Amino acid sequence: MGEAGSAIRVLHVDDDRQYAETTAAFLTRERPAFDIETATSAAAGLRLLETEPVDCIVSDYEMPGENGIDFLESVREDYPDLPFILYTGRGSEAVAGDAISAGVTDYLQKTSDTSHYALLANRIVNAVEQYRSQRALEASKDRLSLFIDQSPLGFVEYNQDFEIVRVNDTLTEIFGYTEEELVGETWEVFVSEESYDHVDAVTSALSEASGGYHSVNENVRKGGERIMVEWHNRLVTDDSGDVVTIFSHCQDVTERIEHEQNLAQLRDFFAEAEELGDLGAWEFDETGTLTWTAGTRRIHGVDDDFDPTIEEGLSFYHPEDREMVSDAVDAALEDGEPYDIETRLITATGDCRWVRTHGKRVEGAEKRTVRGFIQDITEQKERERRLRVQNDRLESFASVVSHDLQGPLTVAQGHLELAQQAVTNDHLDSIDDAHERMQTLIDDILTLARDGREATTTEPVSLQTAASACWETIGTENGTLVTGTDSVVVADPRRLQRLLENLFRNCVAHGSEPSLSQMHENSMEQGSVGSPGQSDEIVESDTGVTVTVGDIDDASGFYVADDGPGVPEDERDTVFEAGYSTAPEGTGFGLAIVADIAAVHGWDVSVTDSESGGARFEITGVDRET
Repeated sequence: MGEAGSAIRVLHVDDDRQYAETTAAFLTRERPAFDIETATSAAAGLRLLETEPVDCIVSDYEMPGENGIDFLESVREDYPDLPFILYTGRGSEAVAGDAISAGVTDYLQKTSDTSHYALLANRIVNAVEQYRSQRALEASKDRLSLFIDQSPLGFVEYNQDFEIVRVNDTLTEIFGYTEEELVGETWEVFVSEESYDHVDAVTSALSEASGGYHSVNENVRKGGERIMVEWHNRLVTDDSGDVVTIFSHCQDVTERIEHEQNLAQLRDFFAEAEELGDLGAWEFDETGTLTWTAGTRRIHGVDDDFDPTIEEGLSFYHPEDREMVSDAVDAALEDGEPYDIETRLITATGDCRWVRTHGKRVEGAEKRTVRGFIQDITEQKERERRLRVQNDRLESFASVVSHDLQGPLTVAQGHLELAQQAVTNDHLDSIDDAHERMQTLIDDILTLARDGREATTTEPVSLQTAASACWETIGTENGTLVTGTDSVVVADPRRLQRLLENLFRNCVAHGSEPSLSQMHENSMEQGSVGSPGQSDEIVESDTGVTVTVGDIDDASGFYVADDGPGVPEDERDTVFEAGYSTAPEGTGFGLAIVADIAAVHGWDVSVTDSESGGARFEITGVDRET
């Protein structure tokens, strides 16, 4: 059938061909857009209708065979809405009634006055326009229904009381209800109680004004599962403002909301990590676009809305370092060469800071892109400078101790030996003891000055072999070594040996002293009830100390323990400090050297009670070779 704006095709059926042709001529004169086909019988008209598009039928009533009413009834079987105007010379209420009953569109009586052709033309135009409008509306409804039914979004239509009158399959899939279960219900059927107030506000807003309203709220599926749903709601009104319909589109956005929340958490975590680490991230691509994160802007001392060009970004670097940075970025972008450099940065406030910047090309990106990070290492560089100064001072101090003290001490020792050969005097023996103590002090001070540096030559070392060798080195006869370990530790062999020797010497020096319980038992055996100090003067140990080396089961490390009196709890935090000693002949540097050697390996050292009540030194954080 024809569409609006196109020619109107009219089928005129009349058994009087001459009259039909005359009518066609007058109608065409009235409306040049008419395209008129004629037929002289109902049967001929039906045949034309099957092969030609027709917008309106104009038919006589009295015709041989089928009359106009019979023809109308035949047309209505296949074309229930096609405009049909009964155009007859016989005026009769009975004919008009039958025509109306058969579904006639209009009824017009022929007259001898030619002016009635204009009326017929108007009737045809009105009937066709109404017919075409109805068809367009139905086609639009069909398309809308098809769109709603096949839409990937859920659809629900409400009446003015917000009762559901229609849903599509997508909505039933989202909420798990059938259409029959939803029709007649309100939105409360799938909105959680916690969201009632929010949805009430939406419906109120829709009731007060036409237009759309967007919302996201928590909904409940039929089985009780809670989901987040995004709604687009719309109130449709006519020209007079009356509500025509209310409908909503929706989609399950639970995963999207969770994803957005996870992204927000990641952004917060990344921002916090940037701030805590004094670092930031950046990205640069072949189009010249440079992107900075908040951390990078903070390091440069600029506002959050500062978007730099590549030239502006380079301008922050020290003039002597810009070429180095530019070459590194270009090499990463062009050749894929990653870089990691330290350079100076001049912030927006004029401060000179040291930064570390690392960059590498992103593989698989649509355009060549380099990403990296920048970190403020000013404090680290200052620590390194202070450490270099300190090491230089230690080296100078060690040289003074080694040369300026060692030399005179050697001379004094030589003269003492000559004096001892010439005369016998107890005072000379005391001088000899003092020289030995001075030599021990010098050795310990040199160890502290030179061994307190990074352990650079580590290798696998058998802990049992090292312990046995150290025990032989210290040359003690007043003690027993028990090694219950087969561990192989990664360490600097020379420094590990010094650590073990110092611990063994400490155990032998202090472990041979009796504990309070031992002194009490010995005093009771001798019938003494004196003070511990008095018992200490008369108690001697014939068996000596037992030193045990073993593995720490629940940590990566080992221990050295003895069966002596142990270390009081209130002194355990200070035993590793330089100068601390309870032995009369001690230098106070032995355990400090142990702590320094542990530190340069990245180990931790502590002291606690052994199983026998003695001292147990635990060294943890040790790498073992499996």
